[in-house]
Amino acid sequence: MTILSGVSRRGLLRAATVSGLTLPLTRVAPATVHRPHARAQAGPVTALRMTTTPDLSTKVMARSALPAFTAITAGSSDVVVNPAKTHQPFMGVGAALTGSAAYVLTNYLGDTDRAALLAELYSPDQCNWRMLRVCMGSADFRAQPVGYTYDDMPAGQADPTLAHFSVSPDTAYITPLIQQILAINPAVSILATPWTPPAWMLASGTFEANQCKLRDSWMAAYAQYFVKFLQAYQALGIPIWAVTAQNEPVAGTFMNLTKWQEETFTGSHLGPALKAAGFGHVQILALDDSWTKYTYARGVLADTRAAPYTAGVAWHGYRGKPQEMTAVRSAHPQAAQHLTEFRSLTSQSLAFQMASVAGGYTAQGVANWAQSVMLWNIALDQDGQPNQQKPGRIGVVTVKNGTGAVTRSAGYYALTHLSAFAQPGARRCAASTFGAAYVAPNTLPSAVTTTALANPDGSAVLYAYNGHTSSMTLHVIDARTGRGTKVTMVPGELSTFTWPAGQ
Repeated sequence: MTILSGVSRRGLLRAATVSGLTLPLTRVAPATVHRPHARAQAGPVTALRMTTTPDLSTKVMARSALPAFTAITAGSSDVVVNPAKTHQPFMGVGAALTGSAAYVLTNYLGDTDRAALLAELYSPDQCNWRMLRVCMGSADFRAQPVGYTYDDMPAGQADPTLAHFSVSPDTAYITPLIQQILAINPAVSILATPWTPPAWMLASGTFEANQCKLRDSWMAAYAQYFVKFLQAYQALGIPIWAVTAQNEPVAGTFMNLTKWQEETFTGSHLGPALKAAGFGHVQILALDDSWTKYTYARGVLADTRAAPYTAGVAWHGYRGKPQEMTAVRSAHPQAAQHLTEFRSLTSQSLAFQMASVAGGYTAQGVANWAQSVMLWNIALDQDGQPNQQKPGRIGVVTVKNGTGAVTRSAGYYALTHLSAFAQPGARRCAASTFGAAYVAPNTLPSAVTTTALANPDGSAVLYAYNGHTSSMTLHVIDARTGRGTKVTMVPGELSTFTWPAGQ
């Protein structure tokens, strides 16, 4: 690997040194895997640019030194970054370890290659991901034809005391991988989300039919179901940072949860149950659904029962616009905003994928107060499998069934461009951005859209996507010094710029 003189390990991504979409995996030495603070101990940051073009082949996380900064008077198209004006904390990026993803990583990769890939994603001196989403029970992305919860009973029977509760189905593929990720980086924050409670809690008696209804009489038992899950995972050495009450509660897969039900469940059952069991530190996030469902989130945050236990809102990027997060925060400034699910489709061009996931979901999401950014399946095979009637989805990485060849998607680059230079304790800071708002799924960024981070050591990170149909030449300027440098971005380009204080 060729290393630019003076570049910290914060900028040294093994995947960034190649030019193709398919990257060979190499053995990761144990010293690298188990050194979670290597980035924080690295040398000083230098002025650096990392670029990925939308074809994912011309340039892939290609690194180059930034030209020298000089005194510049900002023009109308220049990007001015002000690390002295900070906003929300930035926790990091990640994706979901669904049953499908765990199956693919376990069965299609050998031990060495799997360890290398997980280290690539989560090691602080590589991609530096720090977020992980897991399913409480199985979701629609799973290998098994029939799903499971942690307390399945024969038809017609119930288990009010949860005597049969067990997370053992997760131990085949899922929990060993979570443990492996935490061994790489113990600072990873884990969000747990249920798709359904046990079938005996549902009016239909089955969760394989979409949009089932929770029987209100089982809310107290369902809250204890969460407690038992947290206890079981804690016993496995897996701490949970946050939970949501339901994935996509508005007309989602498996179960619906009305706004009144989520308010009642969170405020009268789940919140008090977690506190009583010693899990009051586990955050509860409302909604876990698309931006278009903002009235649901506002309702939960305004409810006098639920609000004391609700730390923030989880958002999906499938419909609507990120600006809804700013509107919710304006009404409820104490509530944190988190991006918890999005994905690309095989029917979308690479340029479309990069525009939506990088320019829209990530850049405009963080610019609208998101503290974390997560995508859907960490891994799927070349056919988007395994899944249950959800064709055409693309994993963050694709692992070819039969050969184990790994390719990285636009989502991988969109996330890593933001995480690569972010230090623990980073905060979003002010940065110029241009163009109309992104509106999912089809109104894409049409100009240079940005977000920026201020690191604790004073260095700045600018994440910029060029949505123009032509190349753009502009200045990147640090407001602290009034100095900057000229850069040119080709259409559809994603670039990250980082420089130290006083540049």
